[in-house]
Order: sequence, then structure tokens, then C-alpha cells
Amino acid sequence: MLTVVAFAIVLSLLVFVHEFGHFIVAKRTGVVVEEFAFGYPPRLLKYWQSEGKIVLDRKEMIIGRKTNVSRQIEVGSRVVYESETQPDGRVVVTRIQPVPDKMSDEEAAQKFGRPVSVVEQLERGTEYTINAIPFGGYVRMLGEEDPTAPGSFASKSKRVRTAVLVAGAAMNILLAIVVFAASFMLGAPEVVATDNVMISGIASGSPADEADLRVGDIVTSIDGVPVKSPEELVSLSNRRRGQEVVLSIKRGKETLQVRLTPRVTPPEGEGAIGISIQPVVSKIERRYYPLGQALWLGVQQTFGTIALTVTVPILLLRGLIPAEMVRPIGPPGIYQQTASAVQASVQTGWWFPLLNLVGLISTALAITNLLPLPALDGGRIFFIVIEAIRGRRVDPAREGLIHFVGLAILMVLMLVISYYDIVRPITTIDWVSLF
Repeated sequence: MLTVVAFAIVLSLLVFVHEFGHFIVAKRTGVVVEEFAFGYPPRLLKYWQSEGKIVLDRKEMIIGRKTNVSRQIEVGSRVVYESETQPDGRVVVTRIQPVPDKMSDEEAAQKFGRPVSVVEQLERGTEYTINAIPFGGYVRMLGEEDPTAPGSFASKSKRVRTAVLVAGAAMNILLAIVVFAASFMLGAPEVVATDNVMISGIASGSPADEADLRVGDIVTSIDGVPVKSPEELVSLSNRRRGQEVVLSIKRGKETLQVRLTPRVTPPEGEGAIGISIQPVVSKIERRYYPLGQALWLGVQQTFGTIALTVTVPILLLRGLIPAEMVRPIGPPGIYQQTASAVQASVQTGWWFPLLNLVGLISTALAITNLLPLPALDGGRIFFIVIEAIRGRRVDPAREGLIHFVGLAILMVLMLVISYYDIVRPITTIDWVSLF
């Protein structure tokens, strides 16, 4: 149950913060935001509504915070309404309802006891709602694909639309910085001792590849000289370039002696042996960082994660990391990782595993949303770039269709990824063993 609650909170926080970024920039740039919701429908309640504006009979009036304006009411709609004048002189519409199309003005006036008016301008107040499915939230902006609607998202300049779209990812990056910083302030693991070196990647065609070294092998010595850190292995192998060496390898319960010759001139980006390595940690202590240093470390962690993610395709093509390490994950995979982090936080009493996971996922969400794929923020930005190059925008109806098809494809892809998350669970980080 604790894992389920943590998973719901993590997922909701990430999506809600993302949507809040869209919301705040949209409001600041004059885009009409019709609804800002926590969770997904069905709606449970509307806890607040900001004031809106409406023009009826050439008279501008305020839509009250408690006034419900049906979605059927648009510019050009026939309506009947009631209003009142406030002490400050403003006229506030307190009740408004649409007139059925089949009913004439005379019939409507007789039935409702009010004259019929036509909506000349309409700017609904933003509804703030809570919905039944408590995962994330959404922002509903006016006319996302309709540039003819005044105040709509689509009617704004390229710069404004781009800013609104980028804001979601920017908020996720900001959240990652804050969460990473919190993890450092509340106590982050610090390596104080290492034993040996583990192979985390092997370059194709390298001496390591030809010697059948494998990811996960632990290098304990080279030519009988003990290896305690990555720096020692790099130094020892560089001094033996062009000479055959014997590596002592631990593979599970086996101890192997592997012979290979470090290259004199390895390809750019590869070492003499052709492996990526990381230390095998033997002792970790908790270290607390002050606010300023924690924030700086949070910035470094966030942008370091972004840089690593961007370079992953290159590392993968060079064979420096296995494909399994960069496999995309869906909600089940995120749940598995969350379960591992929650378990570690409970067993160790450290917040670091869970907070670090939230920061990583938030960063990944920001990067993913900026990919130039239909239905994603990056896909919409891509259409704005095309508009800038062409000098005119793509037909909104056609763009909307492309995003709809793209969304359908992404949903199918997510189902496939989720299926593999279930039948072939991704390896989770063993946080407890690190501590």
C-alpha cells in the first residue's frame, strides 16, 4: 500500500508540475485558460472560478465567480441572462443560459421572462477543478487549434506559443533541481572506500570484446597488481599499451584469468582496453549539504542527467553501454523503480533513494516531452518551426489530425512498453546493498 501511495504521489506531482508550467505562462501571456484541473475526469468538484468577461448587447459585463457558463455558449450564441450592479459600478452576470436553436426569440422571451441577447465576445473565467482520477492534471486552453478565437492559444504569436509549450518541460527541470537539492540536504551517500572495478560497457571490436569480457565482470587485478579504483585500472592499462596483460576477473562465483593486449592508439572516445568501468563500492557514509551547495549540486545533477541522456545514442552505437540499460519504461516500470526506492528509504531511513528517483523521472519527462513527435510539446514546437520557415502556418485542422494520429501511436507504443515492463521487468537499483 505504501508503494501504491508513493507511486500515485510521484506520478501526480510530476504531471501536475508540468501542467502548472503551461498554465502559469499561458496566463501571463494572455492566453485564455478555461480550466486548470488536478486529476482526470470525471469531475468531483469546482473549488474556484476566476472572473470572466462577456459582451452582450454591446455592453461589456463581468462573469461572476459563481456563475456557470455552459460549454454550449459561444460567440454568436443566443442567450438569456440575469445581472446585478455591484457597489463599484461593475455589472456582473449572475445567471446565463443558452436558448435552444428551435426556439424563436419571442418564444424564449416568453418562456424565460427575459429578452434574448447574442454573445458578441466571451472570455470564460478559469475553472479550478478536482477530478476523480488522481494522477497529474491538465490545462484546457481556449482554441488550441483555432487561431480565429480571440485570446486562444492558436491565435498567439510563435514566440508566445513556444514559451507556453516549453514551460512544462522547464518546470520539470526546475522540480528536478529542487528534488535533487533536497536529497543532498537530507543526506546523500558519499563513497569513502571502493573495492575493485566493475565493467559497465564494452566497445564492439575492442580487446575486451575479443577476450569475451562481459558487462558485470569485476576486475580485481592486472598482472597481479590489485585494482581498487577506476583510476588505477586506467593507469595500469595505459602503462602496458601494446603488451599482453593478464586480468583477474570475478564473474559471479567464478574467478577467471583473461589475457588481452591494450591498444596503443584506441579509437576516439574509447580506452586502451575498450571498456566502461565503475567502482565497486565497499563503504558509503551519509553526508549533509548546506542549502547553497545542495542547490548547486542539484543543478549539476539535473544537467548532468540531461547531457548523459542526449549522448546515450552515441554510447549505444559505440557499444559502450548495453541496450538493456537504455530500454524505455512505462508506468509499470516506473512502479517497479518506485517500489525499489520506497523499500530502500524505509529500510535505511534515508530519503535519498526516493528523491533521487523523482529527480531522474522528472528530468526524463522534460526531455521526452520536448522530442519532436506528434502530440508531444516538442511536436507542436516543431510545427511552429515549420511555420517560421514557411512564413505561414500549417492548416490547423491538418495539424490537429497529425497530433491525434500521433497520440494514438504513442498510446499503442506505451502499451507495448508496459507489456515488456511486466513480462520482462527492468532491473531495479539495489539501493539497500549500496548503503
